[in-house]
Amino acid sequence: MELLDSSGPQLAIPIRRFIWDLTYACPLRCIHCYSESGRRPARTLDRESMLRVVDTIIAAGPERVSFAGGEPLLVPWWDEAARLLNSAGIPVTIFISGWLMDEEMADKLTTSVTTVTVSVDGPDKETHDAIRGRIGSFDRAMAALDRLIRVKRQRMAGSETCYQLGVDYTVTRTGKRNIDDFVEKVTSRFAELDYVRIGAAMPVGLAQETQFVRSELLNDEELDALVDSELELMSRARNGVSVEVTDVRTFLPTSPDSIEGESIAQIEPDGALRAFAIYEAKVGNILDEPLDVLWDRAIAWRNDPFVLEQKSSIKTLDDWARVTRVLDRRYGSDEDKARIVRRNAVLRQSGSAARRDGS
Repeated sequence: MELLDSSGPQLAIPIRRFIWDLTYACPLRCIHCYSESGRRPARTLDRESMLRVVDTIIAAGPERVSFAGGEPLLVPWWDEAARLLNSAGIPVTIFISGWLMDEEMADKLTTSVTTVTVSVDGPDKETHDAIRGRIGSFDRAMAALDRLIRVKRQRMAGSETCYQLGVDYTVTRTGKRNIDDFVEKVTSRFAELDYVRIGAAMPVGLAQETQFVRSELLNDEELDALVDSELELMSRARNGVSVEVTDVRTFLPTSPDSIEGESIAQIEPDGALRAFAIYEAKVGNILDEPLDVLWDRAIAWRNDPFVLEQKSSIKTLDDWARVTRVLDRRYGSDEDKARIVRRNAVLRQSGSAARRDGS
């Protein structure tokens, strides 16, 4: 047993990182959305409940916290939560779409978070907007980077601390072309960027469904090509911006490198704790039960014979998608299962319409 914090619970496996989906509300409708945000109830907590969640996280003493969603900037108390965590010595990274960014928001981020990551999933507006499901989302992301860079530049000129700033590019088949041109353009335009991170979509959430797997999920040959492109992409970067390509296969449950995932705790917007970050299974709510009790349940779920059997069958991303479908349908809540049924009905209708249009 390892004591994470003098005031916190004793956990057999330490929680090194929390991922907190602050809300499922979102202005976009991304085709690969891991949380199906914008298509389901937001479930955002009120301020009092937020403070209780923050206290629980601080007591656990993680190395870092990530704010995600949905669009976390839609939550009224996001900056207060981030400042409380930072004041406790816990770095906070926030993942945003850029849709809501204005000068006031950019200023708030300078004093509340450690890192800001803007999601850009296509090399140009046509591709990005198609993947993100809303016209204008690419231009908004670029405008957000402009504002964030401007604020960062001002802070640096005054020798003040400021967030690290980066771009996260999730690669689908639609978005995998011309990434090298994108890297050169974005690092030329935004000289103060700290990083561009590129990685293939993982088969979870909407990206687990058969229609997405067939049309958008990269296969092994495409993954090899993406990973092999890292040196070329690094050479296209300007102004010393770091470029990193992640091989998503290191996150395969059967990969020895996936052990880091065992130390991640994911909190849903209403305080529910997932048994494992990428699956719908929940082990309870941290507003109702102690974290150590829930975390023990999470570890027990991961070691359940059926779960282990399923995970051991994974060799490829297609296998991973299949296992995710099995586990989500078996262990998701009744609400999750009903949402999955509705999701697939919509996907079948859209697929039928596409086939009619193409015939």
